[in-house]
Amino acid sequence: MSTAVDRAYRDLSPLDVRIQTHRRYSEFEHDVEADVLRAAAVTAADRLLDVGPGTGTFLARLSAAGHTAPLAALDFSAESAATCARIPGVHAARGDARALPFADAAFDVVTARHMLYHLDEPPTRLPPPPVKETLRVPGALAAVAEALRVLRPGGRFAAVVNREAPYPHLMAVLHEVLAAHGITPPPSPDENVHGGNLPDLVAHSFDAAGMTILRRDNALLFTEPGPVVAYLASILTLQGVPEEPRLRQAIIADLDETARARFRTLPGGIWREPKGYVIVTATA
Repeated sequence: MSTAVDRAYRDLSPLDVRIQTHRRYSEFEHDVEADVLRAAAVTAADRLLDVGPGTGTFLARLSAAGHTAPLAALDFSAESAATCARIPGVHAARGDARALPFADAAFDVVTARHMLYHLDEPPTRLPPPPVKETLRVPGALAAVAEALRVLRPGGRFAAVVNREAPYPHLMAVLHEVLAAHGITPPPSPDENVHGGNLPDLVAHSFDAAGMTILRRDNALLFTEPGPVVAYLASILTLQGVPEEPRLRQAIIADLDETARARFRTLPGGIWREPKGYVIVTATA
């Protein structure tokens, strides 16, 4: 996992900005958490592990609904683990998705939601599995193999990632501004794992014959620059921007100016940003 990713999730407030942006400005009211629950056929009696729980809203939803079986959370972020530990009924741990600290067959369901694309590096304690030429993501492959290991026979795995090349206009604006400040962003995590290669990645460990694939295409609709700038500011660390206040203030000011200029060219003043996600479910 890259240093930028590690720094980006020490504080969960930028992640919450992105979550709230999707809730408020999506064109269609897709509920990714509900989609995962349906795709994995989760019941209140399932022992469930959520790998990469982020702000913990998925597990909080299950807890509030009266989930009776044990719920577990595993995240490399200490802040995420601490947040999830405060959810009733959740056992939270800080750890590595590529080397899960759980026994074989410990769970009925394992979910990996919007996190596999951050695992571009090989595991530190497990040898990476053989990799297809089209899959250059040994860390993600190891995480899926680990999910299979901790599932009981017949248990379900559900992984969620973004569609291919999401947020093209947002990223074009951001890269233009960063280039003016002499910053070259690292490759996007979405280039590692996306809706196009997730099925092959999961099939590397699970039986492809039993997999299901759900694709949701959507868009963000903005009518003013404020939410655009807030979203882009929330990913500056992931884009390799140093945590230097003056530099960040200058970048955010330029993002605001560039976003305002783009709004003046948009028909009807509406910024439509393509996005979407893909859920792949498999059975152990």
